[in-house]
Amino acid sequence: MYRKILIIQLCIFIVALVSCKEDTGIADAEGVLKLSVGVSDKVEVVSRSLAEEEQNVLGENCKIRIYSGETLVQKYQGIDNLPAEIALANGNYSVRVTAGDSVAASFEQRFFEGIKEFAIAKGETSTVEVNCGIANTVVAIAWDQSLQEVFKGDCQVTITSATGELVYSSANADAKGYFSLPEDNRKLTCKFSATTLGGEEYVRTTELSDVKDATLYNLTYSYSSIEQGSTGGAALQIQIDETPLIEEEHVITIKQRPVITCKDGEETTYDLEQPMYLELNAQKDFYVQVATSSTLKSLIIHNEHFLEWGFWNQFDMLSLEGQEEALKQFGISVSEKKQTLTGDVWTILFAKNLVAQMTGAEGSVSTTIEAVDAAGKSRKVVWNIVASNATVVTDEIIPYEVWTSKATLRGTVTTALESVPKFRYRAKNTADWTTVEATLVENAFSKEITGLTPGTTYEYQAMDGEKASSITYEFTTETAFQPENASFEYVSGSCPLWIYGDGQSMWWDSGNKGSSTASQNITTQDGTIHVEGNYSLKLASTSIYGTFAAGNVFSGKFLGTESLTKGILGWGRSCTSRPTALKVWVRYTPGSVTTKGSHIENGSTDRGIIYVAVGDWKSSDTEYGAEWPVVVRTKGPSLFNPKDVGTIGYGEHIFTENYGAETETSMKEITIPLDYEGYGGYNRKPKSIIIVASASQYGDYYEGSSSSVMWLDDMELIYE
Repeated sequence: MYRKILIIQLCIFIVALVSCKEDTGIADAEGVLKLSVGVSDKVEVVSRSLAEEEQNVLGENCKIRIYSGETLVQKYQGIDNLPAEIALANGNYSVRVTAGDSVAASFEQRFFEGIKEFAIAKGETSTVEVNCGIANTVVAIAWDQSLQEVFKGDCQVTITSATGELVYSSANADAKGYFSLPEDNRKLTCKFSATTLGGEEYVRTTELSDVKDATLYNLTYSYSSIEQGSTGGAALQIQIDETPLIEEEHVITIKQRPVITCKDGEETTYDLEQPMYLELNAQKDFYVQVATSSTLKSLIIHNEHFLEWGFWNQFDMLSLEGQEEALKQFGISVSEKKQTLTGDVWTILFAKNLVAQMTGAEGSVSTTIEAVDAAGKSRKVVWNIVASNATVVTDEIIPYEVWTSKATLRGTVTTALESVPKFRYRAKNTADWTTVEATLVENAFSKEITGLTPGTTYEYQAMDGEKASSITYEFTTETAFQPENASFEYVSGSCPLWIYGDGQSMWWDSGNKGSSTASQNITTQDGTIHVEGNYSLKLASTSIYGTFAAGNVFSGKFLGTESLTKGILGWGRSCTSRPTALKVWVRYTPGSVTTKGSHIENGSTDRGIIYVAVGDWKSSDTEYGAEWPVVVRTKGPSLFNPKDVGTIGYGEHIFTENYGAETETSMKEITIPLDYEGYGGYNRKPKSIIIVASASQYGDYYEGSSSSVMWLDDMELIYE
């Protein structure tokens, strides 16, 4: 039965427009995505609607991700951080928008999601609308009056998932719970508890299986008399109404940030995110158009050279203090001004006499244009003109195209080539150049150079044959970063045992801080099994106070406990490099599972795991999130998910049997590749690295064998 009980909607509008100018500044780009995102104020839940403050928070923190297949192409956080235009290659894409908090279980925090496919085609306009609705499993409980016939006081229902729990009370009948369920465990356990009129405790448990996301489950609890011979009887009845969440159909006005575009007198459109290449002393008019979704309040123009050319360095086009005519003679004037039902459109002329001054000398001149409307929405662009009579110019390198030993150089053809496009490059402050031929695609050319030295600054120039561009750019290769104490030779303290030496800083930590409450370390040094040096690190799973504890080590810090055995972990250490693999010597001996759960059964063979991830995570944890990229709370709900949007590259190895234990003291080397293409992709730079090893794969869920042991030695990150 379908009933329109709960309606939640966020609306996202996306318009894809193809630029009229073929040179987008990216060699393979054929179209431009103009992305406009808004959060609806029409979010309704029968008894409650979102306040304006909550609406603003959703808009500021919503995450927009654009994918080509499984590869992440672009990502943005918050409506105001969207650029005016996004250059995209011709092809098929999808956009995923999320907002809110994906917590395991909450009466307040909700998670919204919308996914839509779209295409970018040369010469065509694509319009995409994404309806971003609630993605949680929602549970509401109705308490029938018949319960009062047999129970006194408050009735409660405790609903438990694999990762979270909520307690409903008949005293708060309108409560709705929001659950985020793991893909491999789609069930909810519902435990009814109450006190009978006779004072006895009454408990009944029901299980819901195959529970769906984006669905409301209304559970109605009632009492019913039944016949049981001459004595009669009673039964607790549960009616389950499963209702997919239905999106309300209505039109919503979106207040987007101002859009700033640029055309010349021939109607050629230019991307202001990219440098504009012009010949010396160019005689050309340019028109900058500013479109707003509410009244334009200020339009500030700034250029450090304007004062020496005869006007102010900075001014507001809406407050010129009677200097409109002087500014027009200088070369800037309002060409057109229109008011629409939804905002303003101003067109500003930069006349050819001013453009000639801006291109009077070889080099670049930047003009900053910032628009602010009545709604407080703003946008700032930097119009960068590069003047040169050279046939080619050097383009600034794209940061994510620089690795430890390779980089991609790019250049642009400004006039007809005289010869083959090339690049020359050298380590900064050295004499000799290395010259390589480039690949030309339309008016852009590029070349991936290899064999570079990690952590080294290089300079490079584009060339037409033997003629070099006057523009020289620099880049610095990534360092070949390595974890500290990677051979685990240094420890300090006793209980807890710290995985760093006296006077050294902490890079690794383990669950020793938590297990020390029982005067026990679960991670220790071992001098009998090792490769080089004197020690390896031994991770031994065990049971503490009847609770399973996995032997473990991780890059980060044990922050504290939420209860006697539930830890809070800060994961991630600073790292801006992108390794291609992790090498480590391992010995692993699994035991038979002694503590089962939803992932592994008693008597089965335990599993060990090592995984490594690089990313730009930003934890939403309110207590520790500002300090740690990822905060793991083993009590739930915040366990690490490698598919988080913050993950850029990820690799893991799961041990299902003895590994490296051919002799009493042997170990075996293993290489774990990092997958970038299947995660964040190659077009992002990481900020942090996470490395985790555990003698029991499901230790986070307190499942495994108390006799599983893993040894680690000589860990090394590998780079191309």
